[in-house]
Order: sequence, then structure tokens, then C-alpha cells
Amino acid sequence: MKIFKLLNLSLLIIVAISVIACNDDPKDEKQTVDLIGEWRRSDFNDEFEYKLTFHSNNSGIRFQREGNSTQGISSAMTFEWTMDDSTLTLDFNGDIKTTSYAVNEEGHLLLSDITDFYFTKIK
Repeated sequence: MKIFKLLNLSLLIIVAISVIACNDDPKDEKQTVDLIGEWRRSDFNDEFEYKLTFHSNNSGIRFQREGNSTQGISSAMTFEWTMDDSTLTLDFNGDIKTTSYAVNEEGHLLLSDITDFYFTKIK
């Protein structure tokens, strides 16, 4: 009888430990957004292009082109970036831009405080 009680107690302890160890509560997990790569704004065309490239060392490049490829003007500017739970901060050589950010179900990057257009990851 003692052996039966001991086995029941052991089984109960194993089940309790398994339940505690396998806690899959999704609200404990933070959603991470992988910004690393090149993102092009959705309103690009033959006359306009705007891209943000995020590097893993928290540096980046903003590229903008207006006009066609033969008579257009283009510029590139480096920036530093940081992010926390819901805010992305871009530092363009002292010109600080702060925005909320998200990636929607289609994989589009939304920077709602910078532009109404979404960005698509191209690299």
C-alpha cells in the first residue's frame, strides 16, 4: 500500500512539474519585428522611389530618388536607429524621427508617424 501511495505521489509531482514547465502563455512573449534589410515604400514608380535599409549594427541608409533615371535627383543619407516595444527612433545626423511601428499580416512595415504609405521588404 505504501508503494502505491508513493507511486501516486511521484506521478502527481511529475505531472505538476510538466504543466508548470510547459506554460505557453502568448501574452508573455514579445512580438519582435525583424527590420534588418532593405524596405521600399509602396508608392514607388518610374518617377519616385524611397527606401530604408536597416543594418544589424543599428545603422542604416535612407535612399530617395525623384525623376526618371536619366534626369532625376537622388540622395542617400545614413542614420542610426533604435527600437523598443512599440517605438522606432531614427537619427538622421541629429534630426530625430520617432514613430510607432508594426508589421501587418501581409508583411508590410508600417511607420504611421512618418508616412501613410507602407514599406515592403525587398532584401
